[in-house]
Amino acid sequence: MKNPQPQISIAEPCSQNWEEMEKRDGYNFCEACSKCVVDFTGYSNAEIIKTLANASTEVCGRLTKTQLNQLNYHLVVAPVNRNWMKYLGVLALGASIFMQNANASIPKATLEISKNIDDQKDNKKPKTVNKVNGYVLGQDKKPLIGIRLVIPNTKYYATTDKDGKYEIVFKNGLNVKHNALTVQSARYSATMILDFSKEKQKDLILKMEEFMIVGKIAYTPKQGNKFL
Repeated sequence: MKNPQPQISIAEPCSQNWEEMEKRDGYNFCEACSKCVVDFTGYSNAEIIKTLANASTEVCGRLTKTQLNQLNYHLVVAPVNRNWMKYLGVLALGASIFMQNANASIPKATLEISKNIDDQKDNKKPKTVNKVNGYVLGQDKKPLIGIRLVIPNTKYYATTDKDGKYEIVFKNGLNVKHNALTVQSARYSATMILDFSKEKQKDLILKMEEFMIVGKIAYTPKQGNKFL
């Protein structure tokens, strides 16, 4: 009989309202069961596994269905007799290499956007700025880090920093017809219209679209190994 594959699951999702829980730094406090519920939605796979591996008691958390599937995939492909800290190091290194390759494959924003050629001066043409910036926030009004934003049909893009701020500089001209700013994310989907008459744009508030799972995170070990 084959040993069961290791698995991370939330067998009984919590029915408590996440938004109504007391907000704390990095987690919410559930008064119904007097437990801290970790918000794993911004964690990498390695960070989630490390948290579970170091936990001395059961862990209650909040994550997406996609995250849960990704975690179980990594548990299946990891070596059977793995050293957890070494495995986490490999995951971190792999993520670093992936990001380097991804960044190398993204064209730098120095390429030209098609620009209407008009040799005649038009004093009535509305004034346009040479850059735009703004903030991307979650529904809790906290900054969202690492959100990629693009202007479709152009080479312009930006990624939000630790404060949720983005900035796009139009170094090689601007076609004002391309005025949509679109979020590229597995968890969020949104588009806003840019106002090219001013640099500061209105805040973009994103709503998590994926189904969220909240509850006690259980680990089914392989060959009797446990980390919970």
